[in-house]
Amino acid sequence: MQKGWLILLLVVVISGQLVVLSSFHDVEANGFVLGNSVIAVAKWDYVQGSLHVTVTPSAGQVELTFPDGTNMNISSTYSFTLQLPRTGDTAGNGAISGPVALSEDQPLNVVVSQNVGDVPSYLDNLKGGESTSPIPIDFYSIVVQGEAEITASGFGIAL
Repeated sequence: MQKGWLILLLVVVISGQLVVLSSFHDVEANGFVLGNSVIAVAKWDYVQGSLHVTVTPSAGQVELTFPDGTNMNISSTYSFTLQLPRTGDTAGNGAISGPVALSEDQPLNVVVSQNVGDVPSYLDNLKGGESTSPIPIDFYSIVVQGEAEITASGFGIAL
């Protein structure tokens, strides 16, 4: 009888570990950018995470515009972490295609898009334009103006 309880406990512990491990999702994007470029991050609203970004200017100054609208000019390597808070409880249904695709298997994604001609239109298109039905997705964008090497990596926890 004790052996049965031990096997049941072992199955519960292993199942719990698999659930926790499948809740963590890594993301990474790298690239060399010129002109107006965008680091775009999308996540389902039930995901919490963090994204670490390093920008290394190649020639002259680079201007960064953060999600809150603040600007910063840099002339040497600059690193920062973008916190991605959980903002809702709606589980992502199906998948969202496009430049920053999301699915149940990939609830957090980041892309580096270079040479974006019209940044406001590009960002509006990423967010789905003026959708009348709320989509449970959070978007964050960092606009990079200039020539630089970008490295972005992070993780999300989908609980």
